[in-house]
Amino acid sequence: MSAAQGVETRPFPMELREISLDRIQESKGNPRRTFDEAKLRELADNIKVHGVLQPILVRPLPGGAEGTYELVAGARRFRASKLAGKQMIPATVRELTDAECREIQLIENLQRADIHELDEALGYRALRDLNPELYTVETIAAKVGKTAKYVYGRMKLVDLIPTVRTAFYEGRLTVAHALEIARLQPRDQERALAECFPGHRSVKSILKDRKAEAVSVRELREWIEREIHLDLKNAPFDAGDANLLPTASPCTACPKRTGNNPLLFPEIRNKSLCTDPACYRAKVQAFVQLHVKPLEEQGQKPLQVSEIPYWQAHTKAPNTLYEGQYRRAEGERECPNTQVAVVVDGRKAGTVLHICTEEKCKTHGRASRYEVSPQEREQRRKIALAARIQKEARLRILQAVRQELPGTLNRADFEMVALDYFRRLGHDNHHRLFQVYGWEEKKTKASWGGMSVDHEKLAQDQIRSMTAADLNRFMATCALVPDLYYLGFGGDEVLSKDSNLSEAAFRYKVSATKIAAAVKAELSAKRKSGKSKRRTSKRKR
Repeated sequence: MSAAQGVETRPFPMELREISLDRIQESKGNPRRTFDEAKLRELADNIKVHGVLQPILVRPLPGGAEGTYELVAGARRFRASKLAGKQMIPATVRELTDAECREIQLIENLQRADIHELDEALGYRALRDLNPELYTVETIAAKVGKTAKYVYGRMKLVDLIPTVRTAFYEGRLTVAHALEIARLQPRDQERALAECFPGHRSVKSILKDRKAEAVSVRELREWIEREIHLDLKNAPFDAGDANLLPTASPCTACPKRTGNNPLLFPEIRNKSLCTDPACYRAKVQAFVQLHVKPLEEQGQKPLQVSEIPYWQAHTKAPNTLYEGQYRRAEGERECPNTQVAVVVDGRKAGTVLHICTEEKCKTHGRASRYEVSPQEREQRRKIALAARIQKEARLRILQAVRQELPGTLNRADFEMVALDYFRRLGHDNHHRLFQVYGWEEKKTKASWGGMSVDHEKLAQDQIRSMTAADLNRFMATCALVPDLYYLGFGGDEVLSKDSNLSEAAFRYKVSATKIAAAVKAELSAKRKSGKSKRRTSKRKR
């Protein structure tokens, strides 16, 4: 390991020897957490025949007995040797500090293309925890040749709750999804995971469904902006008040405010968003108590009220009256039933007002109140009847159309089926299909103001220009495109034999094995050529 890679330049006392496997202990700080069992068995078979060709790296076990060692690098070779029934393994022994050990493990794993992003994150975090003053985000980024924003984002993945980690490891979530969820508080991450898979009722069902695909990252981000983020410009309290909630810092200095953490929220333009709704609500409650306390000291017992209409509140807080359950009064003596109250939510939280809750109050009885009148009850009956009429009529229309459908679809029906099938594929497969056909993903202005690709509109134009034969091939391609999805982090996943793509290749006598071999040879040649060009370029310098 060279100084350029980050390890100190002092010489390493080292020697090569054969060591008994039972005297070697795996390192708890190894960033790699996932091992493919099939690949391990394949390596074990190779070791049985050829032995271990590259020695592992170990150091004397800190605090251990003499002759015991900690594994620094070579966990796959170590585990495969055990599977192969070997007793000894060639090893390079070095005297290494904890920091040197972790740094070697991190960089050695980063050089592997198949390292999982979460394992990478754990490596960064472990390195930083060794010496936070020495291993800052910036110094780690410099050592591994990444940007500080990249390293910080990866390190944030460590904050994923166990269920989201599992979904990420299982390939149900992409790294982009995981990064969005990792920026949330633990209590909100579970909600976000469920939002990614709206058709599943539990995490267990998500993990069980091998073909489960998450909503697009854009849809997840929009949900987070809508349901989680809160604009501090609308807060009823002073965002800079350090004494409002002693257990929390002022919002103006809080790292969970988007403007205070540009490495974590680089793409969010609004710098006054709070990303911790629970903390925000706690501050609102503390602010409300500041207005309740003087009233209680005067011997009054203020009621809690919300300005949200009762029929619109998704969840109702206990001991809180909602709009429609009370009437506002101009003052405390406006009627004998008037009581003091405090608004507990919204921009007017903390506002003191007077209300009347007596239904038969002579003064306020004519004021608006949410109660179902005979007229409204009749209107509801009309709406319910209209809904039943629509449902039944649509069902009968479908049954009538079914009777008229020809045995062979006409052009209009074929286009309708093709477009509907395409629509159901989802955003990620739309992108893959456009790549297959070489169609331009032209961006247009979306309803929400930004620029986006309207795949459905673009596909509709393409479908209408297709011949009948093209439409047939398009429908089959739609069924095959989902099999292009590849996890990417394991490096050992192969196309399933029972997948649509494999079965279609078999039917049409397409040799998947030959194609895979040709691609491997082609890309390997390009890689060698690229390395050769880089070496030539360095010599010229």
